[in-house]
Amino acid sequence: MRRANAGALLWSLLLGLAALSILYLFLSSKLALFIHPRMEKALALAVVMLLLLSVSTWRQVRSSETYSPISWGHILFLLPLLLALMYPPQMLTPEILSQKGLFGVLRGPVANLNEEQRPLPALAQDQTIVIDDENFISIMDALWSNTDTYVGREVEMLGFVYIDPVLGPQDFVLARLIMTCCAADAQMAGLLCRYPERNSLVPGQWITVRGTIGKLPYYNGAEKTVIEMPYLEVFQVRKVEKPPQEYIYP
Repeated sequence: MRRANAGALLWSLLLGLAALSILYLFLSSKLALFIHPRMEKALALAVVMLLLLSVSTWRQVRSSETYSPISWGHILFLLPLLLALMYPPQMLTPEILSQKGLFGVLRGPVANLNEEQRPLPALAQDQTIVIDDENFISIMDALWSNTDTYVGREVEMLGFVYIDPVLGPQDFVLARLIMTCCAADAQMAGLLCRYPERNSLVPGQWITVRGTIGKLPYYNGAEKTVIEMPYLEVFQVRKVEKPPQEYIYP
């Protein structure tokens, strides 16, 4: 009786399972938690290749010419699949992403990515500046680069509440998460807000705020300098549901 090729059988099953797992992320719209949408075509090609490899390996299961036992390679390939099943995909927490300190949250990611974002749209002087996913980075960069130009302008912005221990009792950061390639490089960026009723806000809560741009001195501990930074004097807060897509993709 011909012996089944145990190694080939397991490789075929593992490759097929990997392809189906990625396909599930596609169909459930959870893939965006892991990678930038521009990489989806490459990953779709990877799914096709995994399925072809699975079928090709399956043909070796009953082959009498080659036999491969179950090895450590199978276990190493299986571990990521088991971890994916044990820990369902979810957003990275602000606590993890805020390791750069307050200045890194406010300025770091935006300063590094401004050239990749769309140009700043033309805005009339009496027009409310609505910060959305498309213009987030370009407007945030403009607020930092030309703060005086925007002082007194009204702004509307969606984000989640981030509270740093060094902030005053009326201050919080209205933040968004930015992904340039994958979840491993995700960063948090936002705008400092001053709101007398900050105690009514819950960290991580999604809100839409309206306020007026101002500026104040901020001590940058990393460079040991005092700079003028933009902030939002909030006069209206509206609690909203978490958006379907939490990341901003430059």
